Amino acid sequence: MLLFIAKQSQSAFRDNYLGAKSMAMGGAYTALADDIDGILANPAGINAIKAQQLTATTAILHVGLSDESRLSQNIFGYAYKLREIDSLGILWKQFSVSRLYYENIFALSYARSTSLYLSKSEQKRPRNLSMGGTIKLMNWDSAPTIDSYGRTLEDLSGWTGVDFDLGFIIWTSENTPVALSFQNLRNPNIASSSSNIKEYLPFTTSMGVAAIEKNFTWVLDLILKNGEIDLKIGAERKSHDNRFYFRAGMELANLAWGMNFTAGAGYKPSDSMRIDYAFVYPINTILDTLGSHRISIVYDFGE
Repeated sequence: MLLFIAKQSQSAFRDNYLGAKSMAMGGAYTALADDIDGILANPAGINAIKAQQLTATTAILHVGLSDESRLSQNIFGYAYKLREIDSLGILWKQFSVSRLYYENIFALSYARSTSLYLSKSEQKRPRNLSMGGTIKLMNWDSAPTIDSYGRTLEDLSGWTGVDFDLGFIIWTSENTPVALSFQNLRNPNIASSSSNIKEYLPFTTSMGVAAIEKNFTWVLDLILKNGEIDLKIGAERKSHDNRFYFRAGMELANLAWGMNFTAGAGYKPSDSMRIDYAFVYPINTILDTLGSHRISIVYDFGE
């Protein structure tokens, strides 16, 4: 599997894992991307932060694989409210397979809120539209392929390039956001310069809707790429004191080909900090795994 990744780049940047909150809710985050890690789901969502936010996520993916490979992921991000109507966010995401292969994404995002309606009075205009864009510096690289005698059989050069995302969130009512997001607008060829095979990062369209109540939220996403449709569904239940969160969800890859079951919880030890955990288990795609586990810490400050 690892050799296949290194030679063909078939899996490069296909990892759609984000923070523990979103993953526990089936990965359905297009309309609810209100944390920094939502930059890669919908950059328009970062305008939901109150003042400043830091986030950190670490994860071990597909524990217990038969080849004993270790798949891990780390995410760090920061967002800042420039003014009442716009925000700026930066994020670094790394995916690695043991010491054989890694990917990095460095993202810079800007989001701005405005109104869909025309009014002579600025105060009467509800800011019910958020728009955002992201520029991504991306790279992957792999270790040399070495035979049993320690000789280098192949040493592929990696790939570095730039891509862009664009997102929108419309608040059709106070508690019902509807969202549209476009990822990988350039559709770049991410194959190694040493390879004769071209491998394009797929242009992806994500459509999402959320219903947000006082103690309960549900979300739904439809993801379109390469002629396939992925369906993601999730829900979150809050305790009455807003300290504990219980989440669950499901992801259907191409509606039938594969399915992930997700679950998780969150805890707020203070008004500024939230700690989240997520568990993702593949039902019929990856065998002999104990699932993926991730922990996120989100800290809001500077209000």
